[in-house]
Amino acid sequence: MSDYTERRTVVEDIPIKRARPVVETQYDSVVHERRGMSGVAVAALVLAAIAAAVVITLLVLNSQQKDNEDQLAQERARTAAAQQQAASQQPAQPAPQTPVVVVPSSPTPTVPAPAVTPPAPAETAPSSAQVEIDVTSKILDDSELRSHSIDVKVAGRTAILSGRVPSDELKSRAEKLARTVKGVGRVVNNITVEP
Repeated sequence: MSDYTERRTVVEDIPIKRARPVVETQYDSVVHERRGMSGVAVAALVLAAIAAAVVITLLVLNSQQKDNEDQLAQERARTAAAQQQAASQQPAQPAPQTPVVVVPSSPTPTVPAPAVTPPAPAETAPSSAQVEIDVTSKILDDSELRSHSIDVKVAGRTAILSGRVPSDELKSRAEKLARTVKGVGRVVNNITVEP
């Protein structure tokens, strides 16, 4: 509340017939206090709001990054499990045998033996387990198919796909990806479409 001071001065005029008092009043200036917030308070509130927005944004980004890392870890675990399963199902390769030359002990004329050359390494077709791993990896590498559960089995050169996807487009996409893998001659697409 504003304080003010009031002063009164009484001045008398020269008496003529009657004395008449003259009152002179002087008021000091009234100081009005401003109500509300100062500029510093407003600036502090704005800075606090900006800081809160930044903290919330960082928390959201951190949460999304954790989710992405969890998904990637799950995909790596699935791929590792598929590779271990394929490695355990892969038959052991027999060791290459070297030719055995028997030299007769009787004195016979020495005839040079023809040089034995090892057979040229034939390009082996990938095993069913390796083809299964390759098809599974192709499907997991696809950004739209990785979130759906698609099972891959390979018998001979035939890849059998099963699982569920929400659209026919994704079903045919999985089949096309499986056809691009080396060692796949035929694809049986048993994937069901469930919206």
